[in-house]
Amino acid sequence: MAITVTTPAVAPGQRGTGFILNGVSADASGCEELKAAPAAGKSIHITHLTLNNGANAISHTIGEGETTPGSADTALIGPIAMAANTSLQWDFNPPMKLTAATSLVIDSSGAGAVCVFAEGYVE
Repeated sequence: MAITVTTPAVAPGQRGTGFILNGVSADASGCEELKAAPAAGKSIHITHLTLNNGANAISHTIGEGETTPGSADTALIGPIAMAANTSLQWDFNPPMKLTAATSLVIDSSGAGAVCVFAEGYVE
């Protein structure tokens, strides 16, 4: 799988270092990094997550880290079996905090289009 991640600008005043990211893949068939691991002692905090599945029914896991290539170290959400052309979204209050110095990843079970939208901050 190859995922393309875009990061629109975030307005000033966000808590910590705010981010918005949009990850899109036409062939979700493995584990891909959505947000790189921050520096030691800092964690990614997720405040919102939307997962959109394309034309194929596949499973997705939102996780942290990828020490072993091809799979998330720790599953945070999932695996979630999704029907074709479906979406799920979560708002986290309080935010979902990842382990310090660990990346945010998506691990998908098979070939198919996927879009992941996430908002949060690093602190």
